[in-house]
Amino acid sequence: MNRSLLVLTMLAWMTAFGISNPVQASSQHVWYVTSPDHGQTYAYGSRENLVWAMPAPNHNLVLYATYSNEPYAQGGNRRYDYFTINFPNITLGSDGVTFFYHPSKGIALPVAARHDGFLGLTETKLLPTSYLTVSKVHGYLTFVLVVGDHPFTPDPDFRIGFDH
Repeated sequence: MNRSLLVLTMLAWMTAFGISNPVQASSQHVWYVTSPDHGQTYAYGSRENLVWAMPAPNHNLVLYATYSNEPYAQGGNRRYDYFTINFPNITLGSDGVTFFYHPSKGIALPVAARHDGFLGLTETKLLPTSYLTVSKVHGYLTFVLVVGDHPFTPDPDFRIGFDH
């Protein structure tokens, strides 16, 4: 029996018994990309808005965040805190549309993409391979992008922070 016929026979046998590609059975790899930018806001307030912005001059991914002291403010005492959060490790690709994270293994992982949105304005949205977590401990804000090499399952309890 020649080698190619042996390989085809083995592949057919493996497929028949459900062990066609044991390499695909590995779990998803996940990277946590923490922004170096942090903010201090009201310990008991609410998040008003999160908007992915146009890329910064160095072509990295940027998030604008707004927090307020609502619902604890009364009358005209409502105050807002505005933050610009940079992710310098996530940069705009050469296509000018997709933002990529480059882990140490040298592969480029897509994180977000720009597209025409409402009234033709360019919007940036996270791809299914990533999501944002926002930690607010005693008003101290930490923003972490979770990036995977496969799309995440849309489990509402698992996705924290930003609905994309």
